[in-house]
Amino acid sequence: MIVLEGPIAELRQREIELLYDLAEKVGAFGDDGQKDRKRIQQNANDLRDMFFLVVIIGEFNAGKSTFVNAMVGDELLKRGAVPTTDTIQLVRYGNPKREVKDTENELIREWRHPNVEQGIAIVDTPGTGSVFAKHETIAKDFLSRSDLVIFLLSAKRAFAQTEKMYLELARDYGKKIVLVINQKDLLTDKELGEVSAFVKQQVSETLDLTPPLYAVSAKDALENNRGGGIFGAASRDAHGMEQVREHLLETFKRTPPAKQKLFAQLDFADSMTKKYLEKVQAQLDLVVNDERQAKQLRQELEKQAETLSSQLDGSMKELDRVFGQLRDRGRRFITENLSVTGVQSLRGVDRETIRVNFEKDVVGSSLQNINEISENYVNAVVDSSRRYWRSIIDRLNKLEALLKDQVVSPDSGSYSDQRLALQEAIAVADSELKSYTEENLAENLHDIFSTNLSGFNISVASVVFGVVAFVVGASAPGALTATALGVVLGVVAAPVMIAGGGILAYGYWRRLRQAAYDELDERLEKLRKSYRQALEDLTDRERNRLLQYGQQILSPVFSHLDVVVDKYKDQQHDLQTLQTQVKTLREELENIKIITE
Repeated sequence: MIVLEGPIAELRQREIELLYDLAEKVGAFGDDGQKDRKRIQQNANDLRDMFFLVVIIGEFNAGKSTFVNAMVGDELLKRGAVPTTDTIQLVRYGNPKREVKDTENELIREWRHPNVEQGIAIVDTPGTGSVFAKHETIAKDFLSRSDLVIFLLSAKRAFAQTEKMYLELARDYGKKIVLVINQKDLLTDKELGEVSAFVKQQVSETLDLTPPLYAVSAKDALENNRGGGIFGAASRDAHGMEQVREHLLETFKRTPPAKQKLFAQLDFADSMTKKYLEKVQAQLDLVVNDERQAKQLRQELEKQAETLSSQLDGSMKELDRVFGQLRDRGRRFITENLSVTGVQSLRGVDRETIRVNFEKDVVGSSLQNINEISENYVNAVVDSSRRYWRSIIDRLNKLEALLKDQVVSPDSGSYSDQRLALQEAIAVADSELKSYTEENLAENLHDIFSTNLSGFNISVASVVFGVVAFVVGASAPGALTATALGVVLGVVAAPVMIAGGGILAYGYWRRLRQAAYDELDERLEKLRKSYRQALEDLTDRERNRLLQYGQQILSPVFSHLDVVVDKYKDQQHDLQTLQTQVKTLREELENIKIITE
């Protein structure tokens, strides 16, 4: 055990207090925070014991136990072809060598050996990638406690996916890392060079790390160097272990293990504060962003309404163009059929025939054109609204997940109420989104338009037929009936004069046609306005749906977010304060000289 005195002992105590403070702050971050809280507290306890932990991590059957045995120069730990280590094997100085029972932790088997440097503990962890899930858990939990990590890679399957994951975790914990390729005796020099180059490339490209890399044969080193160990005198034939030994000794010579221990835990504390500062910032961004969007909801809706209005204007212009063409064809039909030759050609023609001719020559493809215009507009409205509702649901789901973490906090009541309100808001938004697949707005408009245009077709054709019937009837002396006269006076509303013999004066032909033109224009305008109104009503309904949702559903949810924002800002301030303390302790530690015994 390393004995600390003077300023460094006082600094160690301050570092322990910092870790405990950090553990409490981190514990407020849900399940992930609770796990890190335990890790940080364990690291604080390790500072009291003051052992420098060299932790061996690697795939099962990579030869970790053999490597540890080679480090101490003795057949100390059990080794075999199947996963043998299901607990933490911890080896530190002691004479004579022996196993020490740990009555407080069944997961740790502790050994004493005279070949281990005093103040240093070598830790053999269960193999990563093992079929036993608890092996993974034990290795991950102990990795955070390490002061130096030796990653042992198998020469035959170097850099497996689990090794990448553990390396990434060690990097994120701020750990110092040494890479060791074991079982080099299984490869030729060329193959070993290729494997080493591959490992360096992968670690650099995928993890942005450049740790020192060594190649050893732990099995051969153990067989040829029993009684030595890498912390003792240099071995005669270390099979690569000598390079590892020199690296470790140089590391401890450059910075004594006690200071390295304190530096390592400051690095760990710094990595934890950064991790949770990023979490807090992400949560703040989410809450403040939604809060700001709630306040700006009306402006957003107005902007979307402007977009809809622009799309509506374009559709209205297309409608006006179609109705203009319809009017031109209708006038041409009236002109051709309310001429002397036209009337004569319609003798004996019934109302249905005129209606069919009118539908073919005047209406034509107008209904199809109008429906295409309306459907294109409706599709634009529906697509825009779907995107809006999906974005709302996505944001609310993130916010709901965020508030879920708060339900376990002491003031969980308000958060629980907010979460229920959010769930209701998500359900409403989801229902609104689904309505666009269950309700075909374009088809509804199509039905309305078909009915309107059919009515228009019948009514205008009736006007033309009424005029024709009157003219044809008036050409025969005494044939003017009250019904025909009513059609002219009531439907066409044109003044007529019956001349001798029942022949209509030429001047009244023009008035008669003009009256039919006016009737056509009036009915077309009424139809055009009904179509425009239908599209405007659709747009207004969409605007109202969005506005009503914003005012009645979202506003109450967001109105209580200030308390959440304040909480996250307090957490952010506390973590930033701890981050500053880490920096201060590191600067002080760099200037302290250590006394060990």
